[in-house]
Amino acid sequence: MEIKTFLSDKGEVPSEFVEKVKHIVGEENVSERECDLISYSLDYWLYGIFLSQHGELPSLPCAVISPRTHEEIQGILKYANEYKVNITPFGGGSGVLGGTIPMEGSAILNLQRMNKFISLDEMSLVAEFEAGIIGANLERELNHRGYSMGNIPQSLYCSTLGGWIATRAVGQFSTKYGKIEDMVLGMEVVLPDGNLLNIKPVPRRSTGPSLKDLFLGAEGTLGIVTKAVVSVHPLPEVTVKQSFNLASVEVACDVVRRILRGDAKPAVVRIFDVAESERYFEETENKVTVIFISEGEPDFVALESSVIEKIAEESGGESLGEDRVNIWLEKRFDIGAAPILMQRGGIVDTIEVVSLFKDAARLYDDMISAMKAVEGAISVSGHFSHFYREGACLYITFVGFPKDPMRYYKDTWTAAMEATLRNDGSISHHHGIGYWRIQFMQQELGASGVELLQRIKFALDPNGILNRGKLVEDGR
Repeated sequence: MEIKTFLSDKGEVPSEFVEKVKHIVGEENVSERECDLISYSLDYWLYGIFLSQHGELPSLPCAVISPRTHEEIQGILKYANEYKVNITPFGGGSGVLGGTIPMEGSAILNLQRMNKFISLDEMSLVAEFEAGIIGANLERELNHRGYSMGNIPQSLYCSTLGGWIATRAVGQFSTKYGKIEDMVLGMEVVLPDGNLLNIKPVPRRSTGPSLKDLFLGAEGTLGIVTKAVVSVHPLPEVTVKQSFNLASVEVACDVVRRILRGDAKPAVVRIFDVAESERYFEETENKVTVIFISEGEPDFVALESSVIEKIAEESGGESLGEDRVNIWLEKRFDIGAAPILMQRGGIVDTIEVVSLFKDAARLYDDMISAMKAVEGAISVSGHFSHFYREGACLYITFVGFPKDPMRYYKDTWTAAMEATLRNDGSISHHHGIGYWRIQFMQQELGASGVELLQRIKFALDPNGILNRGKLVEDGR
């Protein structure tokens, strides 16, 4: 069967490489079957899915390799250097920017067999896992022992610990529990040359620039994370859910800013604009909905929830109880609507950016108006979903039924990124860069920033064998 690809040709991987890899992992763990090559050619980049529904794939790998140990990965990378084969790491395939799409002459390194719980240290509140474990399975291992990692992304059931590390991911409970970079204490990494790096787990160190942070957000371009030690939390004793109607996004942002300024740390804080409030909760009287979840020790939670209620009501907030929080909890993992819309010719995607509080409301207004102005736009809506004392993440969803899908998609993204940059925001909060966002990295980091990343990449991976074409352009 002839398969059309729009990013790059399949290319060729030397047969000698494939045969040598089979000797390392076993013939049954190397697939060249067309059905597997197609399955691993996509992640959840929605424009790639749109094109696949209409007869085109981004690209195809030449093989899918499924190792079980770091020693096997070391051997694979040594042969990849010898034969100049691009290795594309693949976790759960939940990334939304083409970060696991194979470039020409690539083999997929499928990490899903490396999925084990290793240990729990209840005194130190840390646990160790292999990087290929799916998030929901990680949480199950901890929950039945009385703990949680606290990282609960929308992709919990289809993303991996290694993927979270690769993209600097953030979960829905981040305001209390932090982001992945706050949770990872140590890791095991196979470097591009096949050598093994062990970063031991300690709360902090002063031993030069942080090697751990070199791999957080590197998207598999600098090494393959095989294990990680993460912080864990005892399961909360009590949970309190609150929701309020507020007059505008600006008022809602100010309410949250004041709550966090006083050192309250609710686990979940979300501001839904009018359009998203109506979509989630229906009759909202043209108001903005804000939801909070506080959890932990009873006395702390009681105090925190009373502070939230006081500040919200001081700003004209109408208390709505916990019903809207429960509606959000029921819907929060649902990602099924987008492919259905795209089958009908629609273009759908999400964009998450981040700014300081002083810029947040202005950034929201500018992004929404700029994206709505693109020809073919049907709906543009937003919510704020991760908060800090200093600022917040803005998450925009857009839908269009354009005559020219590619032009609409590119123009909408460009409008969003330009609005973000002119309002002093950063172009990504937790989805990362992948393939699609590379085009905006020069504006985000400047020429010196991009060149620095390219130099680091070349120093660690001179043959360019790890996840080519992602994060930054190859500077060679």
